[in-house]
Amino acid sequence: DGVSPVPAGAVKVTPGHSPPDLALARAHGLPLLSVIGDDGTMCPPGGGWLQGVHRFVAREKVVAALAERGLYRGAQDHAMTLPVCRY
Repeated sequence: DGVSPVPAGAVKVTPGHSPPDLALARAHGLPLLSVIGDDGTMCPPGGGWLQGVHRFVAREKVVAALAERGLYRGAQDHAMTLPVCRY
């Protein structure tokens, strides 16, 4: 039926913030775009309807837009590795 028994969904890829994400983007030929400005607001490549919106508010707006269309299935916390430079 084309449905995976393993849960699937959307994943963010942030090549400018994560070496593994950068490798993934390069391997798949994804464009490297800056979608969040130095002031924490969304830039035009992040979606014109979100331009100038602070990133945390933008996240809420994206979830609301997905839910409105019946496309939001929920969120789950997950463990992640976040490399931090100590120098």
